[in-house]
Parts: sequence; structure tokens; C-alpha cells
Amino acid sequence: MSEQENNVTASTDDVLEVRDPDGRLQQTMHMKDGKPHGEMLVFDVNGKIVQKLNFEDGLLSGQAEIFQGDQLLMSLNFSNGRLEGEAHFFANGRLSTIAHYHDGQFDGEMIVYDAAGNVIREANYVAGLLDGECRLYYPDGTPLETSTYNANLLNGEKVSFYPSGVIREIATFQDGVPVGYIDTYDEDGDLKERKEV
Repeated sequence: MSEQENNVTASTDDVLEVRDPDGRLQQTMHMKDGKPHGEMLVFDVNGKIVQKLNFEDGLLSGQAEIFQGDQLLMSLNFSNGRLEGEAHFFANGRLSTIAHYHDGQFDGEMIVYDAAGNVIREANYVAGLLDGECRLYYPDGTPLETSTYNANLLNGEKVSFYPSGVIREIATFQDGVPVGYIDTYDEDGDLKERKEV
């Protein structure tokens, strides 16, 4: 940003303010030794907060919140400039995803919700990769699909279900490749087709 586009002023208590050419406040941040340290607020053209961030010695640290209008879009946690711990994501004012991070990557359980607040996906991540059981659900909570991953590759059985809860299909995977047979069932649970892969 150039000096002509924005007016940057620092007060005596080390709070930096950035204003647009019309004098509207765009950003405030606490500074220490020339680096962001403490709370930073970013404002839209109407003066509403769009970002609440916290810094420690120039690195994002602690809770960060991102807004659109009056609605919270994200609530994140940082440590030493990297995403760490539980994060919440929102769509249309409703919780859409809970995820866990370690060292800036997905790590741990992730839960995804539909617009009505029903759990539609549960998965586990290790170092940014799908690892462990992944479960998909119909809106009423009935299982839609279960599968197991190892380092982002399907490994083991992948089972899909009819809305009634009856098994629709069973396939086995090894390192992301189907092996053996794919068994397809009708809604009564009777084997309809067995296909070798």
C-alpha cells in the first residue's frame, strides 16, 4: 500500500491505525519492537469488523475470527503462525465444519454438518491426510457409507447403505485400488451382483 492510498499513524501506546483516503479506519494493530503483538482488527468500508487476529512477536497466535457482515465465517486457533487446535467453520450463520489442526495441517477428527445441523461426515486426519475411518450419513443420521483410509488411500472395506440402513455395496481396497470382489445388494439385503475387479 502506498502512502497516497492509505494514511498510517502510530499512537504513543504502540497502536498502529490504517485509514483509507477518506479517513475511514481500515485496520488497527498493537505493535511491539516493530512487529504485530496483540490484537489486530480489520474493518470493512462500513466500519464492521471482518477479522479479529492475535499476534505474538509478529506471528499469529491464539484465536482468530473471520466475519462476513454480522456473521462469523471462521474461528481458528494459531500457535507460532500455524493453525493449531480446534477450528470452526460456518455457512449462513450455522456451524458447517469442526476440524482439528496440528502444525498447520488437518490432524484429528473432522465433522461436517448440513444446513439443518445434521452430521453428514466424520473423518480422521493425520498430518493433513485422511487416516482411519470415514463415515458419511444421510440427513436423518442413517449411515450412507463407511470406509477406511491410510495416508489418503482407501484401505479395507468400503460399505455403502440404502436410506433404510440395508447394505447396498461392499468393496475392498488396498492402497486406493479395488481388490477382490464388489458385491451389490438389493434393498431387501439379497446379493444382486458379484463383480470381480
